[in-house]
Amino acid sequence: MLGCTLHDLPLPELSRTGWPWTDAPEPLPALMPDGQPWPRISIVTPSYNQGQFIEKTIRSVLLQGYPNLEYFIIDGGSTDQSVEIIRKYEPWLMYWVSEQDRGQSHAIVKGLERCHGELFNWLNSDDYLLPGALAAVARQWVGPKPHLVTGRALSVDLESGKIICDWSPRALTQPIDFQLIHRMGVAQPATFLALDALRKVGGIRQDLHYVMDWELYLRLSLQLRDQLRAATIPAMIAHALQHPEAKTVRHSVRFRIEVLQVLDEIRETLSVDEALGVRRYVDILNDQSLINALAMASQPCWRLACLPFYRPRVMRQRFFWGALRRALYASIQVWRTIVLSSSAPSCAPISGRQWPGQPPDPQSSRNHGAKY
Repeated sequence: MLGCTLHDLPLPELSRTGWPWTDAPEPLPALMPDGQPWPRISIVTPSYNQGQFIEKTIRSVLLQGYPNLEYFIIDGGSTDQSVEIIRKYEPWLMYWVSEQDRGQSHAIVKGLERCHGELFNWLNSDDYLLPGALAAVARQWVGPKPHLVTGRALSVDLESGKIICDWSPRALTQPIDFQLIHRMGVAQPATFLALDALRKVGGIRQDLHYVMDWELYLRLSLQLRDQLRAATIPAMIAHALQHPEAKTVRHSVRFRIEVLQVLDEIRETLSVDEALGVRRYVDILNDQSLINALAMASQPCWRLACLPFYRPRVMRQRFFWGALRRALYASIQVWRTIVLSSSAPSCAPISGRQWPGQPPDPQSSRNHGAKY
């Protein structure tokens, strides 16, 4: 598919401006500067009832102006406006379907089966690419042809626009890199895989619904080991939106369960050092689950403050100190409210008494003189 322009695509609503509504880069030339064709890039968007987001996702892909792109949308039978939106862009799609499936992973696999590109990624229907993203990935891939190319991405809160996480890519050196969340250097929307390497390691697992991307990168690293070639680019590739309906927001516990399941499955394939690293990582996950439970219990500040006495290792975790700080701040606010409310003079009359200048209350007088 040749690169699209703003004039090719349907007009957006008047209220929508900027990228990818009214702004877009010029389409790329048909050939790279060295005269070689651009590598074919395959992108799959799985979606279900994401009508408020999916049009921005679609336009962010099509308006890359990339001359060798195949784009697939696999919808799970949406009942909102998603299908109507997808139909508007049908002429520029390689394939799309809207039918019931078994979840996000199954939808990605359905699209993957139709891909014939050299590079592959999936782009969720509430994420979007930045201008020039595909060109930056392609330029990095040609020549050494690494198994994985990853760039920079931001996780952005939809309502406030606040940046939640800034994934700055770094070179991957060992499988343990994928197990330490605070060192994670791979953001899924900004990470493209060589399609032949992806199929060689077994593709995407359909039985995982929350950590299929993390498990895929981990499996790629474990199977290829020293042969893994990963490249990083400083360019901003994608934004991932965080909103109340996002899986990462609603189902954090299920993410944790699948992580533990995967680590239990690979334990026997690891070296001694890697197994010890996994054990430490599992301890961190369990500690974080306990900290979250204590933070939501009654008297969280007292409970969290006592935690280091019987689990000292939590004192090495920033997660613990952050939870304790939030609980302490909440407790101070509660006590402050109590103190202020108790020290404020009451304006209501007290039974059996009169404030100066207050007219007598006949009902109060009768009660005061009643015999019991």
